[in-house]
Amino acid sequence: MPQTIQTQPPSTAEFEAAVTMRAHLTEQKTVLHALGYGGLIPFYALAAATAWGDPATQGLAQSLLAIYAATIVSFIGGIAWAMALLTRPEAPHLTRNLLVWSVIPPLMAAACFFAPLPARLWLLVMVLALAWIADKRFAKALGLPSEWIQLRAALSLLAIGALSWAASNA
Repeated sequence: MPQTIQTQPPSTAEFEAAVTMRAHLTEQKTVLHALGYGGLIPFYALAAATAWGDPATQGLAQSLLAIYAATIVSFIGGIAWAMALLTRPEAPHLTRNLLVWSVIPPLMAAACFFAPLPARLWLLVMVLALAWIADKRFAKALGLPSEWIQLRAALSLLAIGALSWAASNA
């Protein structure tokens, strides 16, 4: 887990960059929400197939759900990598922590595939929860707009809900 990062107060340029980022996020809100919430469709479609589908295909739906969840976890790691590239040169510890963290979620997701179903789905629930906690801490250290972490929280909780639903019906 990343440690709490002590940062200097933002400079005028950093403050202006934060204002610009917030404005850009506001302009792109519709796209961000459409892509983010649209990405939940496979989670819920596969969870529904697990809960209500033909018993002969429920195992396949669980496997596909685990693969999709691991793909999303890898994407989340990639976001941390990108954030590391955008950190200030004066914050080398933050950059290093983000780079190290960026590879941990995909590795944890890959390790989940050593567990049988439905335990694999429960383990992926824990990976998504841990990734959200870490991202929330990093977002604060990076000074990201609250809208970003709110969207990230909603998407994570809904994905965790779908995985939990599928795992409890396996």
